[in-house]
Amino acid sequence: MNFKYFEYIENDEMSFGANVGDFITILGEKNKEIVDNLMYKTPNEYIVINYAKITNKTIDKLRRLVTFSCFSMFETFLAETVRDELAYGLESLAIPKHEMMSRIESISIMFGLTKVLEKSPKSLSDSAKVKLSLASCLVTNPRILVIDNMLSLLDENDKEKVYKALKQYTKNNGIILNFTTEIEETLLGTDIIITSDKKVLLSGNTMSVLNEEKLMKRLGYSLPFIIQLNKYLKDYELIRDYNLSYESLVKSIWI
Repeated sequence: MNFKYFEYIENDEMSFGANVGDFITILGEKNKEIVDNLMYKTPNEYIVINYAKITNKTIDKLRRLVTFSCFSMFETFLAETVRDELAYGLESLAIPKHEMMSRIESISIMFGLTKVLEKSPKSLSDSAKVKLSLASCLVTNPRILVIDNMLSLLDENDKEKVYKALKQYTKNNGIILNFTTEIEETLLGTDIIITSDKKVLLSGNTMSVLNEEKLMKRLGYSLPFIIQLNKYLKDYELIRDYNLSYESLVKSIWI
């Protein structure tokens, strides 16, 4: 299937779309309901793939394209070892054994799981469990990855590796929908969507949304700390452009 486009449409005021390569951070009161609808817990016709609505008759198309890493499934591991957990989804797709082994090796390196392949998933730290959940999703090469309140569980040592892996996934024509309550996670993505229980309140390119400081505050969101710091330094003409890493920010101050 030549996948091109995804859209979620409840009505004119509650809808959003995504193209390959998008990394969208979604904040707001509607998050749980949207995730449940994407998981098709209750049959609906809100999900559009390549401009065609998903229905009961075409639900298998959605299941082949979309995978989920959700806090609600955080402790739901099906296998005795990390290796077997990574293999589970590949086995259900009838992937040949040699290709399966190659994919498991590659994804384990990408997420830093090589040293725990023979351990029980239940014995891992919370941060390692998040890495395993994400790796188990991406090893099957989905077109859309839905993340629901998982990234905040990563420890500082794992964040850089995981963020790099997720950004590489979108560069390879994947789509990420990251549902979160953490404003700092908006800096990972290309776009931001803020919802209420009835409609999309604000959406757009990440930096254009974060520049709507007054509106963000009115909606109850503070800016990520590094954005606040950039604004402060720009006001004092210490920097000209935004720097989204502390390393580049320090360099720009001293140039």
